[in-house]
Amino acid sequence: MNIYRLSFVSCLVVAMPCALAVEFNLNVLDKSMRDRIDISLLKEKGVIAPGEYFVSVAVNNNQISNGQKINWHKNDDKTIPCINDLLVDKFGLKPEVRQSLPLINQCVDFSSRPEMLFNFDQANQQLNITIPQAWLAWHSENWTPPSTWKEGVAGVLMDYNLFASSYRPQDGSSSTNLNAYGTAGINTGAWRLRSDYQLNQTDSDDNHEQSGEISRTYLFRPLPQLGSKLTLGETDFSSNIFDGFSYTGAALASDDRMLPWELRGYAPQISGIAQTNATVTISQSGRVIYQKKSPTRPIYH
Repeated sequence: MNIYRLSFVSCLVVAMPCALAVEFNLNVLDKSMRDRIDISLLKEKGVIAPGEYFVSVAVNNNQISNGQKINWHKNDDKTIPCINDLLVDKFGLKPEVRQSLPLINQCVDFSSRPEMLFNFDQANQQLNITIPQAWLAWHSENWTPPSTWKEGVAGVLMDYNLFASSYRPQDGSSSTNLNAYGTAGINTGAWRLRSDYQLNQTDSDDNHEQSGEISRTYLFRPLPQLGSKLTLGETDFSSNIFDGFSYTGAALASDDRMLPWELRGYAPQISGIAQTNATVTISQSGRVIYQKKSPTRPIYH
């Protein structure tokens, strides 16, 4: 008796997608240039070739600089921008955050703050920087942080206003009156010296009079760290409760002009943590009174 055994062999065919490596024909380049150009950087999408670029810089979608020269250099297997301390000062970081970023070889080291993200848009030549909102002192489109303010140039200034009148009747004596008034001053460093002056001259048929007076002299300077202005000399005291008066001495008063528009006057503090890029909306009685985009991480408004 013959026994036949049937054997079945199954075949499993697996198709795996594959991608061919990108290769460039270097023969199209001059022989002298082949060793100086690293073609391998072009094999990956979004890779930036080392070198200097003139770019615009935006922090959380707010542009802070235009035409900024930044050098990209290789760091291990990636290319990173070298950002100097002057540009970092424009970020508007809180003092404790700014102090945690050391300067190494003329480049600020951001390794201690990995939450700061840098993305270079090569098409628009713009460096987009994302910083947690809680790390910013404040950021507004129409306001620059005090760390970027300049004291201006030294100089002498004088403004004036002129007024003249002439009286010539048919009968009687005629007269002419000239008045000049304004402010003269000197700027040196952060200090400003000002004096208010007034000059008068009156001429008539039988009289000639001249007089001059300096009504007020004072010295002042801003204190951005305190958001205040220091005044020395002749100044005025103003109050919503007491009557105002003039005196000679010193005054330290807050100056709301140093603040962004959003912080002038009373505003509540809003804090939290955004799990993704979010839009913070504040409304009152169904009406939106404030809205701003915030990146991931802690937010503070």
